[in-house]
Amino acid sequence: MEAPDREALEGQIRAHCDAGDKKRAATLLLEGYGREVFAFLLARLRDHDAASEVFSQFTEDLWKGLDGFRWQCSARVWAYTLVRHAASRFIADARRREAGKVPLSGAGPLSAIEQRIRTATLASARTEMRSRLAELRESLPVEEQTLLILRVNRKLDWKEIACVMSYEGEVVTDEALEKEAVRLRKRFQIAKERLRRIALEKGLIPPKNDQ
Repeated sequence: MEAPDREALEGQIRAHCDAGDKKRAATLLLEGYGREVFAFLLARLRDHDAASEVFSQFTEDLWKGLDGFRWQCSARVWAYTLVRHAASRFIADARRREAGKVPLSGAGPLSAIEQRIRTATLASARTEMRSRLAELRESLPVEEQTLLILRVNRKLDWKEIACVMSYEGEVVTDEALEKEAVRLRKRFQIAKERLRRIALEKGLIPPKNDQ
């Protein structure tokens, strides 16, 4: 989605929130950003069933949390924050992972949209050939993988990424976000260099000619 279209979508979502039309606001948010968020989960978890379960939980969290969303960031950044927290909870809870899919208990109005987005995104993902560089990215630590996706693929700015990477329930000041953005940018550069070094070793990219 191009920036002007995204700005228009953000304006529409906020207008419906301000008007008290929670269902329409949530529907626009999920339809506008659902596929890229689910694709992020597929890259993050590398398991279709796990990504589907976490996406269901994310949809429920979105529905339950929309009333309390205060627009300190964009709806898009908020969506990535919600889904990263849902993924972190999923990874940390082995019992929940073994229990199978958890039905949407609190997001009934969004369940049909959620399922349609998952189906369409999975179908697209299964037809795409995985690149060697994408496979190499998966060898990096999870935080570095996440930074690469959010910065390179999703083109979030560093303050937005700092917001997404914050701990669940954490109240973050602008000053703290700026400081964390600097740290994450340095971590990103380290990850890029590490990925480039591995790619050079495997002959996937040519070495620089220093002469």
